Amino acid sequence: MKYIIFLFLAFGFILNSCKKENIQDETKSSFQEVYQMSEMALLMEEMYDELQANRSKIIENKSIGEFPQKFEKIDSAKMTETFTRTNEFRNWSGLLIQNFHSLYESDSNWIENYNNVVKTCISCHTSDAGCYGPVSRIQQLLIPKTD
Repeated sequence: MKYIIFLFLAFGFILNSCKKENIQDETKSSFQEVYQMSEMALLMEEMYDELQANRSKIIENKSIGEFPQKFEKIDSAKMTETFTRTNEFRNWSGLLIQNFHSLYESDSNWIENYNNVVKTCISCHTSDAGCYGPVSRIQQLLIPKTD
Protein backbone atom coordinates (compact mmCIF):
# COMPACT_ATOMS: atom_id res chain seq x y z
CA MET A 1 0.00 0.00 0.00
CA LYS A 2 2.82 2.42 0.87
CA TYR A 3 4.41 1.53 -2.47
CA ILE A 4 1.24 2.50 -4.38
CA ILE A 5 0.94 5.82 -2.50
CA PHE A 6 4.60 6.53 -3.23
CA LEU A 7 4.02 5.82 -6.94
CA PHE A 8 1.01 8.18 -7.06
CA LEU A 9 2.95 10.93 -5.30
CA ALA A 10 5.94 10.47 -7.61
CA PHE A 11 3.67 10.47 -10.64
CA GLY A 12 1.95 13.65 -9.35
CA PHE A 13 5.30 15.41 -8.88
CA ILE A 14 6.36 14.42 -12.39
CA LEU A 15 3.12 15.74 -13.90
CA ASN A 16 3.37 18.94 -11.90
CA SER A 17 6.97 19.55 -12.99
CA CYS A 18 5.98 19.13 -16.66
CA LYS A 19 3.22 21.70 -16.32
CA LYS A 20 3.77 24.64 -18.68
CA GLU A 21 4.18 27.93 -16.89
CA ASN A 22 4.20 31.44 -18.22
CA ILE A 23 7.67 31.69 -19.65
CA GLN A 24 9.16 35.17 -20.02
CA ASP A 25 10.28 36.35 -23.40
CA GLU A 26 13.73 34.83 -23.79
CA THR A 27 14.99 37.90 -25.65
CA LYS A 28 14.69 39.99 -22.50
CA SER A 29 17.49 39.55 -20.04
CA SER A 30 17.29 40.43 -16.38
CA PHE A 31 19.78 43.21 -17.16
CA GLN A 32 17.33 44.76 -19.63
CA GLU A 33 14.56 44.61 -17.03
CA VAL A 34 16.67 46.64 -14.59
CA TYR A 35 18.43 48.94 -17.06
CA GLN A 36 16.35 51.20 -19.29
CA MET A 37 18.37 51.97 -22.42
CA SER A 38 18.49 55.58 -23.56
CA GLU A 39 17.40 56.61 -27.03
CA MET A 40 21.10 57.01 -27.94
CA ALA A 41 21.99 53.53 -26.67
CA LEU A 42 19.13 52.02 -28.66
CA LEU A 43 20.23 53.91 -31.78
CA MET A 44 23.80 52.68 -31.36
CA GLU A 45 22.51 49.11 -30.95
CA GLU A 46 20.62 49.54 -34.23
CA MET A 47 23.81 50.82 -35.88
CA TYR A 48 25.71 47.82 -34.55
CA ASP A 49 23.03 45.43 -35.82
CA GLU A 50 23.07 47.11 -39.25
CA LEU A 51 26.86 46.86 -39.47
CA GLN A 52 26.79 43.24 -38.35
CA ALA A 53 24.09 42.37 -40.90
CA ASN A 54 25.99 44.12 -43.71
CA ARG A 55 29.40 42.64 -42.86
CA SER A 56 28.90 39.38 -44.77
CA LYS A 57 27.21 41.19 -47.67
CA ILE A 58 30.22 43.47 -48.02
CA ILE A 59 32.65 40.55 -47.86
CA GLU A 60 30.63 38.88 -50.63
CA ASN A 61 30.54 42.18 -52.60
CA LYS A 62 26.72 42.33 -52.43
CA SER A 63 24.55 45.44 -52.24
CA ILE A 64 23.67 46.72 -48.78
CA GLY A 65 20.79 48.93 -49.82
CA GLU A 66 20.20 52.53 -48.85
CA PHE A 67 21.47 54.55 -45.92
CA PRO A 68 19.11 54.19 -42.93
CA GLN A 69 17.92 57.76 -42.33
CA LYS A 70 17.25 56.98 -38.66
CA PHE A 71 21.02 57.12 -38.10
CA GLU A 72 20.85 60.89 -38.59
CA LYS A 73 19.22 61.01 -35.14
CA ILE A 74 22.65 60.58 -33.54
CA ASP A 75 22.78 64.37 -33.28
CA SER A 76 19.49 64.57 -31.39
CA ALA A 77 18.87 61.24 -29.63
CA LYS A 78 18.51 61.52 -25.87
CA MET A 79 21.66 60.34 -24.12
CA THR A 80 22.13 58.47 -20.88
CA GLU A 81 22.12 60.87 -17.92
CA THR A 82 25.86 60.38 -17.34
CA PHE A 83 26.78 61.62 -20.84
CA THR A 84 26.48 65.00 -22.49
CA ARG A 85 26.64 65.97 -26.14
CA THR A 86 30.02 67.73 -26.18
CA ASN A 87 31.75 69.32 -29.17
CA GLU A 88 33.99 66.27 -29.34
CA PHE A 89 30.94 64.01 -29.54
CA ARG A 90 29.41 66.22 -32.24
CA ASN A 91 32.64 65.98 -34.26
CA TRP A 92 32.71 62.18 -33.99
CA SER A 93 29.01 61.82 -34.77
CA GLY A 94 29.37 64.09 -37.80
CA LEU A 95 32.30 62.01 -39.06
CA LEU A 96 30.34 58.82 -38.43
CA ILE A 97 27.38 60.01 -40.52
CA GLN A 98 29.77 61.16 -43.25
CA ASN A 99 31.46 57.73 -43.27
CA PHE A 100 28.09 55.95 -43.30
CA HIS A 101 27.09 57.99 -46.36
CA SER A 102 30.40 57.14 -48.04
CA LEU A 103 29.74 53.46 -47.41
CA TYR A 104 26.19 53.44 -48.72
CA GLU A 105 26.86 55.71 -51.70
CA SER A 106 30.06 54.07 -52.95
CA ASP A 107 30.31 51.64 -55.83
CA SER A 108 33.73 50.35 -54.78
CA ASN A 109 36.04 50.15 -51.76
CA TRP A 110 33.21 48.75 -49.66
CA ILE A 111 35.50 46.97 -47.22
CA GLU A 112 37.59 50.10 -46.70
CA ASN A 113 34.50 52.30 -46.30
CA TYR A 114 32.86 49.76 -43.97
CA ASN A 115 36.00 49.57 -41.82
CA ASN A 116 36.13 53.38 -41.72
CA VAL A 117 32.64 53.41 -40.19
CA VAL A 118 33.64 50.79 -37.61
CA LYS A 119 36.92 52.59 -36.83
CA THR A 120 35.02 55.83 -36.31
CA CYS A 121 32.83 54.09 -33.75
CA ILE A 122 35.91 52.70 -32.01
CA SER A 123 37.69 56.06 -32.03
CA CYS A 124 34.70 57.84 -30.53
CA HIS A 125 34.25 55.19 -27.85
CA THR A 126 37.94 55.38 -26.89
CA SER A 127 37.85 59.19 -26.69
CA ASP A 128 36.42 61.31 -23.90
CA ALA A 129 33.22 61.61 -25.94
CA GLY A 130 32.12 58.00 -25.62
CA CYS A 131 31.69 55.04 -23.36
CA TYR A 132 34.62 52.62 -23.59
CA GLY A 133 32.54 49.56 -22.68
CA PRO A 134 31.52 48.26 -26.11
CA VAL A 135 34.90 48.71 -27.86
CA SER A 136 35.87 45.02 -27.91
CA ARG A 137 32.43 44.15 -29.29
CA ILE A 138 32.69 46.83 -31.99
CA GLN A 139 36.21 45.70 -32.96
CA GLN A 140 34.80 42.30 -33.90
CA LEU A 141 32.93 43.99 -36.75
CA LEU A 142 36.13 44.93 -38.57
CA ILE A 143 36.80 43.07 -41.81
CA PRO A 144 40.43 41.92 -42.03
CA LYS A 145 42.35 43.04 -45.09
CA THR A 146 43.07 40.29 -47.57
CA ASP A 147 46.18 41.52 -49.38
